[in-house]
Amino acid sequence: MRLYARIPNDDIGQFAGNLKLRSNCGGAMHHTKGKADVGVAKTIADLTVKGHVPCLPLSEHQPYDLVVVLKSGRAIKVQVKFASLKKNGTIDVRFRSSWSDRNGTHVRHYGKDSFDYYAIYCPEKDTVLYVPNTEDCPKALRFSSPRNNQSRLVKWAHDFADLRESSETICRTPEMVKT
Repeated sequence: MRLYARIPNDDIGQFAGNLKLRSNCGGAMHHTKGKADVGVAKTIADLTVKGHVPCLPLSEHQPYDLVVVLKSGRAIKVQVKFASLKKNGTIDVRFRSSWSDRNGTHVRHYGKDSFDYYAIYCPEKDTVLYVPNTEDCPKALRFSSPRNNQSRLVKWAHDFADLRESSETICRTPEMVKT
């Protein structure tokens, strides 16, 4: 049996801030599935605070983790990623899914039509960034200034703090026309 609790909108930010990376035995969590669950929970909380409506798909076999109804009423698909901050002040954006089974390790790269946005949760900054799934999307996002003071071509994390409206909607996806 599962129990669900409704959290008032005023308390959702505080609730999201209290989510910690812990295992059942109290130690730090390292398992990728657990990290993914935390990333999805933080993304849901962040989207709710920003006025969007996050929805979970009925199947976990989709290339996206969430469907989000934006404030404008448009629906988009979001793939959630968990990315730790590197020593140089950046996070890497991974454009792939990987898993292991008895046949070895497998890697599948995402297509640009698989979903609309990456939502990248960084636990060290306790923030979610929203990167469009386009051919020119950044491979890394920077939180702090680089040592060489380069500013040209730097993709700053604060520029990806919210979802941007686009003309694409979920109604145009191939999954919707399958019978």
